[in-house]
Amino acid sequence: MWNGKITDELKMLACQYAEKHYGVSPASYDELNYDAMSYEDFVGYIKECLATGKEMPEVVPIW
Repeated sequence: MWNGKITDELKMLACQYAEKHYGVSPASYDELNYDAMSYEDFVGYIKECLATGKEMPEVVPIW
């Protein structure tokens, strides 16, 4: 779960992501380490998902 800052941009991107992925939030994947992501990384991953149609686990590198 994402516990970082929440901005209007992030809210908008998260809504767009959920619309494309059957209501799933980009912050709801248990296998991702959100604490290791900066805000900029998180937003960038969401944007990549929106551009490619992939889900977060497919674009976030595993650390």
